[in-house]
Amino acid sequence: MTSGPGTSSSQPTAPAHATRSTGRLVVLVSGTGSNLAALLAAHEDPAFGGRVVAVVADRPDIKALEIAHAAGVPTAVVALRDFEDRAAWDRALTEAVAVFSPDLVVLAGFMKLVGKPFLDRFENRIVNTHPALLPSFPGAHGVRDALAYGVTVSGCSVIVVDGGIDAGPILAQEAVPVLPDDDESSLHERIKVVERALLVDVVGRIARDGLTVEGHRARIG
Repeated sequence: MTSGPGTSSSQPTAPAHATRSTGRLVVLVSGTGSNLAALLAAHEDPAFGGRVVAVVADRPDIKALEIAHAAGVPTAVVALRDFEDRAAWDRALTEAVAVFSPDLVVLAGFMKLVGKPFLDRFENRIVNTHPALLPSFPGAHGVRDALAYGVTVSGCSVIVVDGGIDAGPILAQEAVPVLPDDDESSLHERIKVVERALLVDVVGRIARDGLTVEGHRARIG
């Protein structure tokens, strides 16, 4: 586990600059950081209501960390390979995020399931996106599965994360038409564009108005 640029500590450190007391966002990443970049662009507007105070990754040397560093946002890396088992990794990830006292945790292309310690600590404060219209086509291959089924409309969903696989309460969805010549790559790229905008909209509304979860229903405000 490593902290932000220019440090050698094995533990993440909280940001030194002042941040708002509400609307604190911690973003979890695994790859290119396109969703992170969209959130960072949005948080520059005070009207957005929230601010990214930290970025936590499950592997080093990814583009998303470069984006965070360029924006001056503190980072931590909690790589599964550095721990003796998944349970130890789950606990370390939980503590790394807790350092930054998030009001909301945003999974932005984070490619691992979070475990029970994480879910318990941040219950009903974790959101994620999925490239399909849930509850149809959950799992890692939502776009591929939708195409294989022959749907004419796909899309994306923003959900509250629970203990299931893409099974949490749905916060927002947006449809994306499937074109006759679409393959998995072309459809996924068009979904990603819509997904980024939807995630930014939902996160901003939660930061401004709050989130209420009752059973399997969630509402903003």
